[in-house]
Amino acid sequence: MKKINIVFSFVFVLFLVSCADSEVTQTTDETETNVGPFYAQFLACNAGPDFSQENLDSMIADFNNLNLSDDLVWVGGYAPVEGQNQYTNGWWELNWTSKEAADAGWETWMADEEAQAWDERTNNVLECDNDSLSGWNFYTPGTTTMEDWSSFATQTFECEFNDGKTSEDLKANVEEYNNWVDENASDDPYYYGIYFAEDGSGDGFIWLNWHDSFDSMKAGNDNWAETGQDVQAGFDETATCKTPDLYNSAEFYQAEAS
Repeated sequence: MKKINIVFSFVFVLFLVSCADSEVTQTTDETETNVGPFYAQFLACNAGPDFSQENLDSMIADFNNLNLSDDLVWVGGYAPVEGQNQYTNGWWELNWTSKEAADAGWETWMADEEAQAWDERTNNVLECDNDSLSGWNFYTPGTTTMEDWSSFATQTFECEFNDGKTSEDLKANVEEYNNWVDENASDDPYYYGIYFAEDGSGDGFIWLNWHDSFDSMKAGNDNWAETGQDVQAGFDETATCKTPDLYNSAEFYQAEAS
């Protein structure tokens, strides 16, 4: 039995990572460049025997009518692009106001009969692995924005810090990157987020790039390859990243819209 079919999404750059070490910048003032930390959870899910876009849409509509926690801020889903991903499963992401709020929200969810009935009847649409649920502190340190999350393209990088490098070095890279974005980016919607493992495990981070489409992602990557290699060299000194994974992505729930 799954806990809930959920996944949350954020941004595009050219660098996604999974980590544990420290912070990019601690602030919750959204007028600041660096915003965070926020708390997210990821849950691995696979399509069930009754999976279809119609059944998924129905499942999500019913989910939005459930008695959801006031501290659940955002939910989205990532479906892997065939041949462009190291994972065969997809992901749900939940964005909470805090870890404590997430723990309380799950406790209430598990005791809610209506929620558990929804969970049971949607198992054939999406099957999610409880044991895969992981917590992340994340930051959105960019100055870019993406207003429409109903359908978007995600690029993720899993990275490890090189010997002697820390999040302080990454912070300097991010500042250079933001300067590059300000000077070189197009008007296409774009956003990115940096995730660190909430339990402090590992020695890296995950970087998510969010674009409104794969076409604008390609255009952004081409622009980066042409004009951003000095900044890329700084990233390469700080961390080593795997080949990026690509996902078709969609917003499932947004607190202000519900």
